[in-house]
Amino acid sequence: MSSTRTNRTAKRRRAPRGTLNPEVIVRAAIDVVATDGLEAMTTRRLADDLGVRPMALYTHFRDKEAILHAVAAEMFDRFELPQQTGSDLEQLRDIMRAYFRLFVEHPALLQLEKAGFGDDINPAEARLTEAVYGCMRRLRFDHHTAVGLVATFMRLILGSAYVYPTRRMWDEEPDHWERVRLRWLTLPADAYPAMHELASHDFPAFTQLQAFEFGLHALLYTVARAAGVEPLADVPLRLGSDDRQV
Repeated sequence: MSSTRTNRTAKRRRAPRGTLNPEVIVRAAIDVVATDGLEAMTTRRLADDLGVRPMALYTHFRDKEAILHAVAAEMFDRFELPQQTGSDLEQLRDIMRAYFRLFVEHPALLQLEKAGFGDDINPAEARLTEAVYGCMRRLRFDHHTAVGLVATFMRLILGSAYVYPTRRMWDEEPDHWERVRLRWLTLPADAYPAMHELASHDFPAFTQLQAFEFGLHALLYTVARAAGVEPLADVPLRLGSDDRQV
């Protein structure tokens, strides 16, 4: 018998009686997904981590999919909807920032969303959706435009959160963007004139958070113009060594 199997068997024997409940199972499943990824979350692995037999899990959940749906609901419940203290445009900005932070702080939720376990409407997500479409309604967007704008915001958030764990390392490399600039300069100028022209001048250095903020503010500017309201003017982005208003 392997040492891993022996350790798991020993752990299972030490599990106290009466300690298993849905909350304990969900917390353990969150740990598995966050640590080793969604593919590692099997009922056998979860049972081993909890020190129980796999069949014990089915007393509380009908199958693994039900556990993962409960995990997604639990993680969405961690979302705190920002209170509206300003305009609808400011509320949209605050909600999108908070939603982006949720996925960055809990990357396991992004894996669940990608696998389709975030499709169920839970109370936290319903409150978020109502708040966002409430802003769109007060800004007088028709239904088609409102849905399109919200879908675009969601894709900015999910896409930015998806690349964040790997591209965050760029933020810790002070010469990353300079290396990009120099690589672009090696390209033939006649074939890549736009890239060559950009690399020949000041090259903006975005952190991952700044890149998200830039995209968010660009979308909010579009929303403001389409709604006929004053765009937000208090979102500074640090581009390279300059502080600018975008």
